[in-house]
Amino acid sequence: MIITKQIDLQYSIKQHLAEKTGYKVVWIYDGVKLPDTKPFITIEQMQNNTSMLTKLRETVRTIYHFQVGVYANSAAERADVQETVRRIFLFDRFKLVDAEDPSKELGLFCVDMTGETPISAEDLSDKTSYHRVFFDIEVDTTYQAY
Repeated sequence: MIITKQIDLQYSIKQHLAEKTGYKVVWIYDGVKLPDTKPFITIEQMQNNTSMLTKLRETVRTIYHFQVGVYANSAAERADVQETVRRIFLFDRFKLVDAEDPSKELGLFCVDMTGETPISAEDLSDKTSYHRVFFDIEVDTTYQAY
């Protein structure tokens, strides 16, 4: 049995988006600098929800949440990239790849898109913040104790 690790999911989503869109995908972490050249995509870990499905804790369910951002040069480009990313989340199956050994495929998974929100720039002098949209996605995993 494979216990899904969050880092493998995030890495797999990042790689899949880069491959399917051809755009740079930036992993968001403390201190990361966003690229100057658009369009690009970001992926960031959000809160996870874990629950026990059986009284003796033999079965565990974790829902991993991520936020994926699209940064574009114009409203038209944002709409185009947004549509591409939306279709990926709605219809694609993602290869689960081991982040420590990317040549190792662990299986397949799907994501559930739970939100899609355009965000206006808060500071008009920050051109990076123009023409953004964010997707909320989740991956639902269930596994049993050894």
